[in-house]
Amino acid sequence: MINLVTGATGFVGSHLVDELLAQGQPVRALIRDPDKAGRLRQRGVEVVLGDVRSPEVFPPILEGVQVVYHCAAAVGAHFSKREIYATNLAGVRHLLDAARRPGRARVVLLSSVNVLGTRDLDPATEDLPCRYSRDPAADVKIEAERLAGHYQRQGTDVAVIRPAFIYGPRDPHNLPKLIRAIQRGKFAFLGSRDNVVPIVHVSDVVQAMLLAGRTPAASGRVYHITDGSRTTIGDFVDYLAQQLGCPAPRKVLPYFVPWLGCQVFDLVRLFIKKPAPINRAGLRFLGTSRYVDTSRARQELGYAPRIFYREGIAAAVRCMKEPHQGEGSWSNHSQRLNCVSESLLPSKTTG
Repeated sequence: MINLVTGATGFVGSHLVDELLAQGQPVRALIRDPDKAGRLRQRGVEVVLGDVRSPEVFPPILEGVQVVYHCAAAVGAHFSKREIYATNLAGVRHLLDAARRPGRARVVLLSSVNVLGTRDLDPATEDLPCRYSRDPAADVKIEAERLAGHYQRQGTDVAVIRPAFIYGPRDPHNLPKLIRAIQRGKFAFLGSRDNVVPIVHVSDVVQAMLLAGRTPAASGRVYHITDGSRTTIGDFVDYLAQQLGCPAPRKVLPYFVPWLGCQVFDLVRLFIKKPAPINRAGLRFLGTSRYVDTSRARQELGYAPRIFYREGIAAAVRCMKEPHQGEGSWSNHSQRLNCVSESLLPSKTTG
């Protein structure tokens, strides 16, 4: 069984590659950067250079593949809305178009609970309708999920995984942004310290994706993936500050202040080149309270979260401080909490 991982050098994709190799599974990786190919090949990965935006890339690399784990995406504030849609939506369309042929692979599509919009939710189940939030990174995932549903109704084998806020070793965006704000004394809570934040360690996202790839009943299904806790933003940030050796933030801004800032910035962003002080993703993460129900994943996939925020944050911060601690294959609990091989770490783990 060949496993194809797109975005194999990214945050989630690289951890998927680690776990598949640790299990002795053959891995084919689709990547764009030729400079990273050698490191993967040295580990026994079959590397294909290509861009998901090109429709011709998928038909040949799906030959012999049983499961495709689609992690490739344009992520980060430096990508324009056009670039995000070209990669995150057109890329999904090209993959699903190639995968709909008879005998093709199951596709496990990495989405996000952010498709549910910017609102308080308790509980947030998979039956809730998606809601646009004017955040291109979240809104494009709604379109990608609808596209997956369309292809699934035509016979394509697709399962959708919606993780919460993902953190862990090699995280280039989520945790580093919080760390920078805390270290600079710029962090402020929005509305309340008691907002419930849906979070999940990257190794548990990998666990869920592998289960979705191997469970026959997952075809056509959507699964929410978190650590199952009711962790508040106050608890999460306080513990992160403790691990960093920084004072715990105490400032709480009224929700309408950053909300109004987002509205104003939307009107003037064509004339301002600097990033907004807070974007809609930050507004959603800090300013809403969302408890996400994972019952479906537990019952249908056998998913069970294994790492919770205290041990997960401690290990992630340790890895950022000491990126040469050694290899972690993520094949058991203790190894998942180790740092990873230098060969696949980004050049700046906090950038």
